[in-house]
Amino acid sequence: MKKLILLFTLLILFTGCEIKDLTEDDINEVIKDTLENKVQNANNYFDGYKYYLPRGFTIETKKGNNHILTSQGDKYYLYVDVVSYFHNEKIETTFDKDLYFSQKLSYNGIDGYIKIKKQEDEKYYIEFVYNYSKIETYVEEENLEYALKNIITILSSIDYNRVILDTLIGEKTLDYQEEVYDTYESKRKEGDFLDFIEEYGTYDENNEMKDEDIIGSINR
Repeated sequence: MKKLILLFTLLILFTGCEIKDLTEDDINEVIKDTLENKVQNANNYFDGYKYYLPRGFTIETKKGNNHILTSQGDKYYLYVDVVSYFHNEKIETTFDKDLYFSQKLSYNGIDGYIKIKKQEDEKYYIEFVYNYSKIETYVEEENLEYALKNIITILSSIDYNRVILDTLIGEKTLDYQEEVYDTYESKRKEGDFLDFIEEYGTYDENNEMKDEDIIGSINR
């Protein structure tokens, strides 16, 4: 009898730990529900903008408007495109046929898009553009839903201060653009981000380059 109870308990335990594949409908539901939730008050403040960083996330490094965020062992590469916001530029992109999931977004007058690509190693590359900002990450399947929810929360919480940006950018737009890379018309060749992860994802004695040295080249 004790053996049967133990077997039944283990069966429930392992069934509860089963990883469920996220379908297209599941992803759409995650996006919809997260966007509809009230955005938390900002808890991180920078020149010309602020945003909310969810619990469990930390800012590892920041260089200009490039931020490396970390959570549960994964890195999230955030770029805040204040120049595109300042000039109210339109978002343009194309979608490859081999994407696991892709969609253009428009919510409360804010446009964006999401691209998810499943890699040969069964991990998922996420590229999410929304609210004149962008997050890229590379996660295991079991972290996909967690990543999507938090990416949307961060991007939708970004609040720009036009008065400050007018002072920072204004007539100096051309000089300011030299310090940032173009988020929406990416020159990044396919695979560069994954090559970046493979080369710089872990530190060893032969790798002296830090994330802050190459964050600006992720999307080129």
